[in-house]
Amino acid sequence: MTLGILSLVLVIAVGAGVGLVLRGGGSGGSGDSGDDATGKAATDSNTVVVKDDEITKLVQSHSRALASGDAKAFTSIFDQKNAALVRDQARVFANLRKMPLAEKSYQVLRRQGRAQDSFGRGVKFTQDVAFVHRFDGIDLRPVSEWYRWTIEKASPNAPLVVTKVQGAPPTISGEASKTMYFPGPWDVWPDVVVAKAGDSIVLARPQDAALARRVAPTVSAAAASDLAFWEKNGDPDAAVPTGFVVALVEGKAQLGKLFRTAKANEAGVSIPMPSWGVGNDTVKIGGTRVVMDTTSEFFSNKQGIMEISEHELAHSLVAGLDSAQFALFGRANWITEGFAEYVAGRSRPIAQNRRADEGRAYVAGRLAMPFDGRLPSNALWDFKQMTSVNYLMGHVAMRFIAQKYGERKLVEGVVAAYRAPGDDSEAALFKVLGVTRADFERQWAGYVRGQFA
Repeated sequence: MTLGILSLVLVIAVGAGVGLVLRGGGSGGSGDSGDDATGKAATDSNTVVVKDDEITKLVQSHSRALASGDAKAFTSIFDQKNAALVRDQARVFANLRKMPLAEKSYQVLRRQGRAQDSFGRGVKFTQDVAFVHRFDGIDLRPVSEWYRWTIEKASPNAPLVVTKVQGAPPTISGEASKTMYFPGPWDVWPDVVVAKAGDSIVLARPQDAALARRVAPTVSAAAASDLAFWEKNGDPDAAVPTGFVVALVEGKAQLGKLFRTAKANEAGVSIPMPSWGVGNDTVKIGGTRVVMDTTSEFFSNKQGIMEISEHELAHSLVAGLDSAQFALFGRANWITEGFAEYVAGRSRPIAQNRRADEGRAYVAGRLAMPFDGRLPSNALWDFKQMTSVNYLMGHVAMRFIAQKYGERKLVEGVVAAYRAPGDDSEAALFKVLGVTRADFERQWAGYVRGQFA
């Protein structure tokens, strides 16, 4: 249960309209790949060259085919000799047509490889393409999923042919995900069930259709609960969604391979997606995708489903307030996870929390690390299986703030933490509360010991 932020480290204005581009790009896409001058006309009839406008026309025709519902045109750009590829892309088309998208188009990103040959030989290169889309009534702004197409041109007058489709990787190494918001359910599921959940939707594979319909009312109730909490305590002018996209998967392997490609250890995740074409827009995160593991303990009963839904949707609720500025260490986990835990568990006594026994063991010194009165640090968040109790400590910190300062002040502090650069999140919160970190920890430590004595 975490806010999975994929490489929100750069805010770059790029010619193609990718405002918060998580890595480079450009209108022609040639970037730093060492391509030939594809924007210039060939001077020799034997020269095979791919010009920028050819790429643009290819991508635009793909957009028009999806928008108009022309399956034949949509699949026509792919290698017709590769039956599996054409079949897969026909499935992607059919799945995307089921999505309630208010906007959808493909946009050119960067290119890599040899796009010109002077000896009449065919060329082969990769072209990254953004699938820009916005779920109707859910996403605050359009967001993008990045594909990497392998494209070939056999001769000077031959058409461009897409021979392979995969997810585009980040352009900076060391990212948690190996792909940029790829794959979507439409890419990897044979079919997609769309279950209405109030103003939200639940996506599932065909075999989970009944489960999706059963979970949908709980997701709707969780969204209503979180939004009611925000309406009572939040800034009415802040950019927050009124609906959410929730996808159901089975097991950690699937959890790590939807809207990202990463190792997953959570029961659920809220994945923020940068807005496309940010410019001067203050909304850097255009939408989120919530993915929940149906094999987790939370799905053993309705209360558990409500709890994980309220938690993940709480992350999604405030994601649009993220400043998305560079952060060396990142926003304090005890704030982000503590807030989501508080929103999900605020109506129940802490003694009824599923982690309460761990809290008592922690205070009693029976865990790997004894309680020392300090707030959890990001550096030690997962140290020696302390993750679960650190979630609890974040929750208790938020509960302490709510009881001492009120829920409105709690929300004000959390919003300030989101709007500040990640490394300054704690300072921003404490400034709102009008207390030093040292004084807060001292008071909070006493509160913790009182709760778990």
